[in-house]
Amino acid sequence: MKGLLLAFLAVLVLGVGAVLLPRDAGKPQAVPFSEAARSEALSSTETLLDSASLLESTDTVTLLTSQARALLTPSSPSAPNTPSASPSSSAAQDRPTRAGFVSALSASASRRLADAANADGGMARLLAAVGTAQLLESSRLAATWGLPVPATPAEASTAPTQPPSCPASPGTATTAPTPGTAPTTADLPAALAAVVSSEQESIYAYQVALTRLDAKASATAATWLARHQQLLRGAEAQGRLHCIATPAREAGYRLPATFAAKPGLALGSMESSSLTAYADLVALSEGETRQWAIDGLVDAAKRSQAWGAPVGPFPGLSIDNSALPPLPSGTPSP
Repeated sequence: MKGLLLAFLAVLVLGVGAVLLPRDAGKPQAVPFSEAARSEALSSTETLLDSASLLESTDTVTLLTSQARALLTPSSPSAPNTPSASPSSSAAQDRPTRAGFVSALSASASRRLADAANADGGMARLLAAVGTAQLLESSRLAATWGLPVPATPAEASTAPTQPPSCPASPGTATTAPTPGTAPTTADLPAALAAVVSSEQESIYAYQVALTRLDAKASATAATWLARHQQLLRGAEAQGRLHCIATPAREAGYRLPATFAAKPGLALGSMESSSLTAYADLVALSEGETRQWAIDGLVDAAKRSQAWGAPVGPFPGLSIDNSALPPLPSGTPSP
C-alpha cells in the first residue's frame, strides 16, 4: 500500500509540475516588423559602407555613413529603441566590383522602399528616405562609371481604388502649410493638403518657366509639367478616397526672387522643398495612399537631382548629422 501511495504522489507531482511549467518558456519574443526592418537596413547599409570604402567612393561613403548613424537608433518614437546589429567587418572582404556594388546598392534601395510600405509611421518615413537616397546614388554611380542604370520603381499612379461613400457635405478644405515645411497638425488631412498645395505651386512654376528656359530645358520642363498635373489629380483623388476636402486651386503663386534669372535652379529648389510634404504623407498614411506617397517621394527626388538640387542622404527629412550617434569602432568613416 505504501508503495502505491508513493507512486501516486510521484505521478501527482509530475503532473502538477507539467501544468506549472510555462508553455513558452525560453521561446524568444517576436521582433516587431519596424524594428526588424530597421535592423536589416542598418546591417545592409554597413555592408555597403564597407564596399564603398574599398572602392574609394568618397561621396557614397559620406552618404552611407550618415544613413548608418541614423539607423543605429530609431528616429521615430513608434519604433522600439533596441541595440542595433553589430557592425560588419571588411577585414576578409574581397574588393567589390563597381557593377556588383551598384547592383547591391540598388537592391538595398528597393528593399528599404518595400519595407517602408509596412513599417510604423516614423520608421516608414526614415526607410523611405534612406531607400530613395540609395536609389539615386546607385543611378549616379552607374552614370559616372559607365554602367547600366538600375531599374527604378514605377511612377506614382493617379487613380486610387473606387472611393467609399462620403458624407453629403464634406468639411472645409484643410489649410496647407508653406511648401517645404511640415504641417502644423500631424494628421492625414494636413499632410495630404500639403502635397496638394505643393503640386499646385509646382504646376504654376513650370508653366511660367516654359517661356524662360532654353529649348532643351523647356522640353524637359514640359514633360514634368504634365507629370505634376497627373500628380495633382492623384493627390486630389487620394483626398476623395479618404473623404478629405483638399485645398482649392489658386490663380497664382509667389515665385522665388531667383526665378527670373535662374528658372532651372528655382525649379530644382521647388522640387526639393516638395520632398517634405511627401515624406510626411508617408508617415501619416498607410496602405494604398502610403505607397502612392512613397512613389511620389522617389519621383520628386529624381526631378530635384536632375535640376541640380542635392537631396542628401535623407530626402524629405531634416536630420542634423551632428546630433546622430557615432558609428561603432571599426566601421569605416568618411
